Amino acid sequence: MNKKAIICTVAILILLVGASVIYFIMDRSSEAETENSSSMSNIEPESSNSQSAMPSDSQAENESQESASEAASSEIGSPEADALMQTFAEIGEHYTLHSRYYNQGEAKTEDAPGLGWDGDLELCVSDAEIKEYSESNIKYDNKSLWEFYASEFEDPCILHVELSLKNVDAENKNGVKYKFNANMFVLSAYEDLIPENQNNPEGYTTVGNYYSAYETYFDPHGPGDDYWSFELQPGETQNFTIEFLIDRVYLSQKDPFLAITPGREIFYGVMLRDLAK
Repeated sequence: MNKKAIICTVAILILLVGASVIYFIMDRSSEAETENSSSMSNIEPESSNSQSAMPSDSQAENESQESASEAASSEIGSPEADALMQTFAEIGEHYTLHSRYYNQGEAKTEDAPGLGWDGDLELCVSDAEIKEYSESNIKYDNKSLWEFYASEFEDPCILHVELSLKNVDAENKNGVKYKFNANMFVLSAYEDLIPENQNNPEGYTTVGNYYSAYETYFDPHGPGDDYWSFELQPGETQNFTIEFLIDRVYLSQKDPFLAITPGREIFYGVMLRDLAK
């Protein structure tokens, strides 16, 4: 073989080796890019999961703040409610219920609560206790309403109240002179005293209406089916028993009390806070 042929052969071999080296390098580079791309695709879901977890943490924080806000709102007080509650009686304390009643056209001589009579009654709640629903001592002709409410309440029970009333000088100017209405006794709690609630009859349900049956058992009462009245002459004192059907959760409300009122506006009350203990 001559010299020229040898040189050509060597040159061809060099070109082949160079091409192989270039191909090898490019193939490795392509594999590296593929691996990097695959690694990135594996990382992205983790990033996505991390981001999706962040709203969950934020949501939990918001829920915690909302719970704290609700708890704070449940503890909102009212200076007017606090002041009125300071005038309420405790169990065993004699308490004057002062009322004025003016007929149409009659001049008002005193700015006093209107409870349905004119003059003073003296009240003393001597005892209040919780009994099981089946332990009602009062015999009532029709318990259909109680049975309905008891089926709706989570934990129905009886709030049994013993009290005495003395007629100091009170009279009924709009009916039988010394006949009074027993439905002036209703259950209530601190929330009912907040002015915003008292002034919102359509948007606010009183605590008593929410946690107690509409009907109460009052004994002794008027003759026949006159369950809502009693007669009491001036200077006379009489003992009464009232039983309320309640949902036991009523006792956990803030400052429960027995209100004496013919409507939503409350002026007099007897505290029942010890029943929750």
